[in-house]
Amino acid sequence: MSSSSPTASPTPTAAPVVATLDGRPPARGQVVVIKVDNSPTARPLQTGFAHAPVVYQEVIEGEATRFAAVFVGRNSPDVGPVRSARDTDIELFAEYGSIVFGFSGANAHVRAHVNASFLVPVPQERYAGAYPLRGRRAEAFNFYTSTSRLIDAEPRRGAGVRDVGFRFGPKPVGGVAVHDDVTVTFNGASYVTFHYNDARHGWALTQNGRAMSLADGTVVVPQNVIVQFVPVVRGRYSDVLGNNSPDTHSIGKGRAVVFRDGRRYDGTWKRPTRGVATHFVTAAGDDITLRPGGQTWVLLVPTTGSIR
Repeated sequence: MSSSSPTASPTPTAAPVVATLDGRPPARGQVVVIKVDNSPTARPLQTGFAHAPVVYQEVIEGEATRFAAVFVGRNSPDVGPVRSARDTDIELFAEYGSIVFGFSGANAHVRAHVNASFLVPVPQERYAGAYPLRGRRAEAFNFYTSTSRLIDAEPRRGAGVRDVGFRFGPKPVGGVAVHDDVTVTFNGASYVTFHYNDARHGWALTQNGRAMSLADGTVVVPQNVIVQFVPVVRGRYSDVLGNNSPDTHSIGKGRAVVFRDGRRYDGTWKRPTRGVATHFVTAAGDDITLRPGGQTWVLLVPTTGSIR
């Protein structure tokens, strides 16, 4: 009588991670980052970044904040008003690789650092034709640009989408329902308020009490908002008025709060070294999944900031 050995069950394998910035199949093309002014006088003039898969909001000098809008490929609308780079950007975007980087103005030392980095810089001062001028304010010129203009201006090829740590999928288990406004304070002068818009499946934002409606009437309603508490320290340089330009550190770990589908998920962000992705995880170490198909807004809030 013959016998046979039992067949071993196959070991389950994890699904491969798809590099995506919005949960959709990754778009083809270079990743392009554009720095955008967020001063009070710039807000009525802002355009284009409601269409970016990811937007970061970071602290700059004078207790103000600025945006870095992340796009993929050539099809962005005009974005602006465009403003200057910071050393913070080099550290923050190291996980994205050699991306095309659009900005207008920067401290001479910062320009040297950007030029020496992995970024593919396309500054307005060197590529004026890529930045149409639409008037000026007392404190700044109103330059605009698009991903097509920036890619055409710089012959070196930037990197495509790679895994920067975002995980998309069904709502995580748990979380807390959010019924009221959420207020995130960066410092004494800058704060963001948002509430859930059920019809839009996203979070309607205000900046210092002003609803985020762009110049063309587009309302900014990201599907995901991530509040990432990060060390912000005194930087090496100051602006022309003598205000110190702070440095934001996005390597390490710290507190994070993720908002999606009307719920709040408290957790931690982790990024051990410069070249690796940032993960937003639960207390058990599981990735907090984001709602796919829309925009993710990342607030880089000083550890001295608050959320309520």
